[in-house]
Amino acid sequence: MAFLQIISNNILPLLTFVAIGYLMDYFFRLDLQSLTKLTFYVVLPCFIFYSIYSADIDLNLMTVFLCGAVQMILLSFLGSVVGRIRHWSPGMTEAFRNGTMFSNTGNIGIALAALIFSHPPYLVNGSAPYLPEALAVGTMLLVLMNMTLNTLGLYQAGKGKMTPWDALRVIFHMPVIYVLLSVFIIKLSGLDLTGTFLWPVFKNCANALLAIVMMALGIQIRRSHIVMGDPNAWMACFVRLIGAPLIALGLIFLWGRFSPVASQVILIFSAIPSAVNTVLYAVEFKNYPDFATEVVMLSTFASCITLTGVIYLARILFPVAV
Repeated sequence: MAFLQIISNNILPLLTFVAIGYLMDYFFRLDLQSLTKLTFYVVLPCFIFYSIYSADIDLNLMTVFLCGAVQMILLSFLGSVVGRIRHWSPGMTEAFRNGTMFSNTGNIGIALAALIFSHPPYLVNGSAPYLPEALAVGTMLLVLMNMTLNTLGLYQAGKGKMTPWDALRVIFHMPVIYVLLSVFIIKLSGLDLTGTFLWPVFKNCANALLAIVMMALGIQIRRSHIVMGDPNAWMACFVRLIGAPLIALGLIFLWGRFSPVASQVILIFSAIPSAVNTVLYAVEFKNYPDFATEVVMLSTFASCITLTGVIYLARILFPVAV
């Protein structure tokens, strides 16, 4: 039952938007570059601002943030090692790192945590006592992913086809950097924007991101020469869905300070499929967009099985008192 809930509530809506984008491009030949620009310069910055500003960031959970950052560093190192062993070009190595380091946390993670911890076996007398902690831990991981995906991920995609300096210059022309800076300044200053005319703009754009990005993925799939048997894409998929949870599991045991709920959330979030934004970055910088598209699609489909398995494994390894 939980398996079907995960698929119907989290995976099928994503695939529906992908199918819509595919069919729309088939019939109308949409302008993908314009859609990408709209996402980069309007929708994505609004989503980042809205999600971070709305997040209830608990500084007591900084250890969760650090654990997620260490996992990301280890995945980056693993990507570099694989690139050297496989004798890939710098662009291919960066595409592999983006596909394995960054997950679709914003679109799947928080909703998945809410689904899991608001249903049996986590209900006590009809209430969900573990849900607030699960969402707080998930929020810290979401903030980490937003910060790194839209800075480091952007840089790595650009670096694949440019010098590091040129990639940095391009990034500093993107609004994402300044949005991240401004949202933290505004949040720390205590300024309330929820009553201003800007708040509905941020909220509506943030709500539109999932549909736009997944439809853009559908367009890219139709135009890509995807070979579903590409061993490099399957390797990236394996690292994202199996390797990342194993690394997270090792870090949880080494850290030894996380509660059972926090441990479950960290492990589950590590098994979320590759970030859709990596496809947008690959298209924008023309850095192996077909490979990036295939990794996202393979990992999203395969996660129907692997993510469900990790959820059950987390429940067994880190049981909570119910």
